[in-house]
Amino acid sequence: MVFADKEGTRIHAQVGEQLINKFEGKLTEGDAKVIQLFKLYDAMGDYRTTAHPYKIGFFQTTFVGPADDFPSEVPEKYLVNYSDIIDGKLDNTRLVG
Repeated sequence: MVFADKEGTRIHAQVGEQLINKFEGKLTEGDAKVIQLFKLYDAMGDYRTTAHPYKIGFFQTTFVGPADDFPSEVPEKYLVNYSDIIDGKLDNTRLVG
């Protein structure tokens, strides 16, 4: 999954297979959440979801709760022009919006 902060900065996050049941239903697309007690890993390899140099990994102790003061609108600063996709002008090692 990809998280965005209130400035629109995106970071990849993943829940390990053994923790899927614990976090099922707690992470819903479009919801604002507070995430605490996680680990940052180097984001490496092909087909990355964001340009961020790190990614978030969840633990058994990771907390997910509501973020009451999160803005209702987040900037979409990562959208690209469709013609740039077709023309092959973008970095193919990352997903584009």
